[in-house]
Amino acid sequence: MRIPLPILLDVPTLTISVFAAYLGSALFVALLYASRRRFPGAHLWITGQALLALGAAGVAIQAFGIPYAALAVSNVALIASVVFFGHAIWIFRFTVRFPSWTYAVIPLSLVAWLLMEGSGVGLRIIVFSGTLSVLSGLVAASLLVPDRSGPSPGFRIASVYFIAVAATGLLRVLSVLLDDAPLSIADEGAMGSLVYLLALLVAFFNLFSYYLFSSAVVERDLRVREQEIRVRNEELLETIGTKDALIAVIGHDLRAPVWSATRYVRSHLVEFEGDLNSKRESIETLAEGLERISSLLDSLLEWALCASGRIKLQAEPLVVEDVLSETIADMSSITSAKAVSVPAPVGSGTILADRRALATVFRNLLSNAVKYSRKDSSIRCSVSLSEKRDAVVVSIEDSGVGMKPDQIAKLFVPGRTMLTLGTGGEQGKGFGLAISKLFVEAMGGEIRVWSEYGAGTRFELYFPIAPTIGE
Repeated sequence: MRIPLPILLDVPTLTISVFAAYLGSALFVALLYASRRRFPGAHLWITGQALLALGAAGVAIQAFGIPYAALAVSNVALIASVVFFGHAIWIFRFTVRFPSWTYAVIPLSLVAWLLMEGSGVGLRIIVFSGTLSVLSGLVAASLLVPDRSGPSPGFRIASVYFIAVAATGLLRVLSVLLDDAPLSIADEGAMGSLVYLLALLVAFFNLFSYYLFSSAVVERDLRVREQEIRVRNEELLETIGTKDALIAVIGHDLRAPVWSATRYVRSHLVEFEGDLNSKRESIETLAEGLERISSLLDSLLEWALCASGRIKLQAEPLVVEDVLSETIADMSSITSAKAVSVPAPVGSGTILADRRALATVFRNLLSNAVKYSRKDSSIRCSVSLSEKRDAVVVSIEDSGVGMKPDQIAKLFVPGRTMLTLGTGGEQGKGFGLAISKLFVEAMGGEIRVWSEYGAGTRFELYFPIAPTIGE
């Protein structure tokens, strides 16, 4: 097989140029590493660059008659460089462990070279170039395997060097097999000239690849930091919203009744000199107002503790319908006073949850349903499995006044809930649903709501099914 080149390039000059190019590339990579432009596997990449420069040095000075052992070491260094490059790329791209047995190629290649000391140049080229071609092809394949986001342009660029090495190695093997093998370093022939010229042309692809990999890490870190900043901003906005909500609650729901109670006490009790029995009805009204303030403070404290994560929930297997039935029984006086019936829940299910928190959620939702239900109406409760049968669904539905879309949008925001009086004139505190949402999510669940203005509201709670014993 003859390469139709009219002029053969000077091989010794080319080999020296190749060595200089790979040495410069290795030094630049070392500088990048020292300046903290790194990526997982960067130290292995630098080792590969150093071995590549060592191998190129051996090729460059072999025309000066270096010992055969030194020649063997320099050629094996070229093979070792590809192994280290492959290991670096593997660490950077994949999560599975790198097959460490691949490093066995290095000592085996050295032994093969030493055993071939008395053999012809053609056999050495077949062994060396064939091994180099196979290894480089595998490394190129590892770069071209697409990930979840598809093939990366950076990986395609990095694969150019390894594709070139694999192709030239294969061509050299074919050249030997077709009886066109060079006989000595001084007589490399057209094929050898092409190999060294191509090696010179792709010399800086490794440097550029290192830069691409390190830049990818920088970009990935920036994306992570941007996401962290975005999350912190959202948390900050939520905190600001919570602060505004608390100020609104303190400024309106607490300040107004406390001020009214204080004025009443000073005007009608402190300066009153008559019989207090005549003021009994007013005192009872005052006591009820103070009880509402106390209840609001309790709800405010419970919400604050839950929102800050300071309430520790104790998960245990609970039969949902039992806890729901107990809550319904505890609220019998409230439902009876308004003539609202709450039949026993239909269905069953077992979840892992905190009994007190779950009862609080049920009590808040049932209180809300009773508050906005009309006299002689009914509230329906049920327990079932989700369509995918991977969650227990608790449904609490009333046929009361319902809600408008703008009310639903702020339903779980403390202090921002658009409160309306119940059908019996009941007043809400605006924290019950916010507390319920926090408790449900803390127990690994989800709360959903559907409502039609004038027709009623349905709350659905989704909880993971409790694992059976032995799971």
